[in-house]
Amino acid sequence: MTQLKALYAEMEKFFQPLWPGEDKPLVFGEGRQDHPKIMLIGEAPGETEVIKRRPFVGKAGKNLDEFLTLMGMKREEIFISNVVKIRPTEVGPTGRLRNRAPDKEELALFTPWLMKEIAIVQPKVLVTLGNVPLKALTNPKITIGDCHGTWMESKASVPLYALYHPASIIYRRALAPVYEQDVLRLSECLRNESTIPKINK
Repeated sequence: MTQLKALYAEMEKFFQPLWPGEDKPLVFGEGRQDHPKIMLIGEAPGETEVIKRRPFVGKAGKNLDEFLTLMGMKREEIFISNVVKIRPTEVGPTGRLRNRAPDKEELALFTPWLMKEIAIVQPKVLVTLGNVPLKALTNPKITIGDCHGTWMESKASVPLYALYHPASIIYRRALAPVYEQDVLRLSECLRNESTIPKINK
């Protein structure tokens, strides 16, 4: 059993009893597990991700495809995960379940496991999508609007590059060229690795 499989088995054992009677399957990370250039981190899986038990499929998968096209990379070259591994939901106006942002309790439960996941995968850089993973890995008071497209130190002692969440571009079309520019800058930095800041571990 690999370290990552052992970690996920440990997570299943830990989380299964927490929500008795509720169906809250865990969606784990996937991709290249040994020192990938990028570990891409979102906030939490959505409905399609839970059905397929894979991160970044469905609508999120289309966002990922656009990112990879801009980067000139393939999905299997990077590792993809989320901070929270269950789908956070709420009842919408129509009475159906819909996605919501993870709450403080969920973040407190899952962030330590994310740190273990990062330590096993050992990526060259972390790339966060939106505020949730950015705050979890840096500072809860920071916002993506202040630091998108910049390098930061992360709690995991791995250089972190902050991106807007691609879904936010759907609601704020003015962000589209900003997001694209930020991704292209990341791509350039990975081609010229001397531009990636060194983190004092």
